[in-house]
Amino acid sequence: MTSYLYNSPSGVIGDVSRVDESNVEPAMLVTPFPANYGVAMKYGSGGVTPFAHGDTASAVCGLLVRAVPGISQSSSNESTGTFQPNQSEPQGLMVRGYATVKVNAGTPVRGQPVYIVETASSGHAVGQFETTANGGNNIALSSTICGNWTWASDDVDAEGNAEIRIAQ
Repeated sequence: MTSYLYNSPSGVIGDVSRVDESNVEPAMLVTPFPANYGVAMKYGSGGVTPFAHGDTASAVCGLLVRAVPGISQSSSNESTGTFQPNQSEPQGLMVRGYATVKVNAGTPVRGQPVYIVETASSGHAVGQFETTANGGNNIALSSTICGNWTWASDDVDAEGNAEIRIAQ
């Protein structure tokens, strides 16, 4: 038995954390497809594709989440938190609700905006989630197709993960 005295784990990256309060739609991945779950997605021709440099917040249509049981490649590894989506099968696109994501920089504060890196810089890759503005290299996900993204938890767990909320 494990006891959590201060901060329990937020969950696995790309997991829907509050199933009853979330909407997940099926979506096909189009090239380039993400190497992991828990990434912001935009619509592409015939499906969805990851957020990329030059995209705006209004292009974001949801978060790539994994279903349980999930459809994944044989190289998935739960112990390292890497779950690779299978491009040939429909995947989950969360358009409303709560999920676990990796926090690249900063400390989340419940109700504060989620930022996404739009321009790569040292220690900041495109598509990573952060808690504060980074000199114009990231943008707030406050007016996306699916709604407003905010942090749903304070702080990060031992793995650097936190819960986000997409509200419509």
